[in-house]
Amino acid sequence: MLRLVLLSSAVLSVAGCLQGAPAGDASQPARSDGIARKLAVGVSPAEATVALGADAGFERNPDNWDESCVSYSYGTPEAPKYVHAVFVNDALVRATDAHVGICSYEATPL
Repeated sequence: MLRLVLLSSAVLSVAGCLQGAPAGDASQPARSDGIARKLAVGVSPAEATVALGADAGFERNPDNWDESCVSYSYGTPEAPKYVHAVFVNDALVRATDAHVGICSYEATPL
């Protein structure tokens, strides 16, 4: 009986490893440059400005005025990239980098 339990546990563990990863969100960059890791969940916009510099764009979510997206530029002037930092009630909920444009609730969903 113990062998059966151990064997079934091992089979289920391996089966979980065989499942594919979920499909990526098209609005998210394909890879990360690691810049967004400078921000921790819960930081304020002022703390994000200290970590990443002045923002390059700000947009409030028209469907939820408590949410806003702030873009921070990095990279070169010839090939700028942006961190998109989403704040709810002035607390960071998520940040992603390697975007080629500033965040906008009009163009694509965040």
